[in-house]
Amino acid sequence: MDFYKKNLECLKKYRPEIYEKLANFSPSKYKVITSNHPKRYPNLLHLSSDMMAYNNNDPLTPILQDLKDKVHLPILNLFFGFGLGYELMGMLQNYNVPESVYIVIDPEIEPFYHAMKMIDYELMIKDQRVFLFIGDPDKNMFLNFHDILMMGNLKLYVKAINIIDNKLSIKLHTYYYKNIMNHLKDAIREVLLHFGNDPWDSLIGIENIFLNINEIIRNPGIKDLKDKFKGKPGIVVATGPSLNKNIELLRGLEDKSVICAVDASVRVMKNYELKPHLVTSLERVIATSKLFEGLTAEDVKDVYLAACPVIRPETYANFPGERIIVYRNFATFQWLEIEKGILNIGSSAANMAFKILEFLGCNPIILIGQDLAFGEDDVTHAKGATFGEKEEHYHNGERILEVEGNFVPKIKTTETWYKFLKYYEKDIANFNGKVVNATEGGARIPGTEVISFKEAIDRYINERIGVLETIKSSLNYPTLEEIELSRKKMMEKVVDAISYADEVIAQMHDGKILTEKFTRSIISDFEKNGKYDVDEANRLFHQIQKPLQIFSEKKFFEIFMHFVQSYFITSFIEINGAMGSNLPDYKKKFSVVTILDDMYLVMERLIQAMKDSMIKMKQILDNRS
Repeated sequence: MDFYKKNLECLKKYRPEIYEKLANFSPSKYKVITSNHPKRYPNLLHLSSDMMAYNNNDPLTPILQDLKDKVHLPILNLFFGFGLGYELMGMLQNYNVPESVYIVIDPEIEPFYHAMKMIDYELMIKDQRVFLFIGDPDKNMFLNFHDILMMGNLKLYVKAINIIDNKLSIKLHTYYYKNIMNHLKDAIREVLLHFGNDPWDSLIGIENIFLNINEIIRNPGIKDLKDKFKGKPGIVVATGPSLNKNIELLRGLEDKSVICAVDASVRVMKNYELKPHLVTSLERVIATSKLFEGLTAEDVKDVYLAACPVIRPETYANFPGERIIVYRNFATFQWLEIEKGILNIGSSAANMAFKILEFLGCNPIILIGQDLAFGEDDVTHAKGATFGEKEEHYHNGERILEVEGNFVPKIKTTETWYKFLKYYEKDIANFNGKVVNATEGGARIPGTEVISFKEAIDRYINERIGVLETIKSSLNYPTLEEIELSRKKMMEKVVDAISYADEVIAQMHDGKILTEKFTRSIISDFEKNGKYDVDEANRLFHQIQKPLQIFSEKKFFEIFMHFVQSYFITSFIEINGAMGSNLPDYKKKFSVVTILDDMYLVMERLIQAMKDSMIKMKQILDNRS
């Protein structure tokens, strides 16, 4: 049978990007040889080094033993090197579960080419759980890992990743795979940061949402501006030190582009008698409100605060102008059922500005003042910034990194700015348009065209587009009847949620009782006299997990998950890490019960805190203020 022809046809249909790489490929570095095994399994020989991909006496048995030793929880599986595909084939045949994913990475196309000639891989090629990154540069892998880890519950298994390596590929491409591991670590960190790292910190945002319920009900949403500026230029104005170089060039662009500034840039622009059309604000802390202190109604006339209502009520109160409500992709906003428009917003107000301009349909999107790095003399912000040009915490409170610069090989940045940069990288990769970085300094953002702001203006901004007229005519302000109806529905929802909170608290309390029973009757007994009742342990362990079912309820997800998700994710990462370890079964159970004992107690307290916040929102709705 002509395996290559069959595999190639299948690749053309299901993996066209790999098919294109193979279509006119000519091998030169490797050769397929016959092993010494009685069944004459093929082996792969690297010609210049004379090294083989597999044990030549028995190519398969060592691989199967390696899988047996390494794989305990076969959900998230990473393969370094394809070889002839024996490692992947062994996983698919012996550790095949529906929720598994198999990520195969190889910097070379040739081993894959030889594998396609020797073996029928039709089923593997069609399997959507298999991700093949063959012959790709390592720089693409951060985005690939990020997208995969955001799928389903895969993030819960980041401490139980099975890394299966092809020994030959590792030896030949050690540096490449080191870079891959760095990209994996970056992706894991960014995915987990997306879901937060402190539930009590998340509660601040949720409490602010509840306290801002009247702002939400009374004002129009970003949904009204969807694609209203399709194909028109948009400008993100951030507050990095390079803004000093080109802020004056904004003058005269007021009706030729949509200008979206971060909250910290408003005062800087005011010093130049400039105004943006939209202002983004995202931070939940009281310090953000100081960015608008002292502004007059005239200062922000025809300027719209396009904030996410996780900000403090004081921030809204200090902005004496119009508002547009912008939801971040949180389940809490979906639960409100007051439609305003939901965007997948990154960590900073500048990331938010980019996503707003994308939502409006702007193309190109031009960035200025987006340094994401220290400027000359280690300044952090442009002149006139509210908290000064050298914010102290960037110098003393964060680890300093070096990244590629726009105009220098390396430039200093911080972990926070690096996080913002990685969000930009992801957002730009998914943006169907051009992004111009006209910052004229700062860190390089992958995917952007780096030119001066003047050149960007000359090239992309050349006609009047009626910005304010379009915004004003597009926004739909709720009527008094609509406001009253939203208030009534919200009251019904919050009363129901308070009742549901009591149910969840009771479930968590029951779970805590069961973990304490397991600790007393199983763990303590084992530690004192070495006795372990397998049947009783299994029975109790099964009961202990029953309260976990509530986390899969749609109602729980919509009301509570955004608040508890950071703790929930961390707990289940530890649980899956224990279950995927080399520990004996009884020690795995002991570890899981210990984690759940803490989890049930903390969850009970978290849900009680959320209930208290909802009671506050009920009082606000009752007051009708």
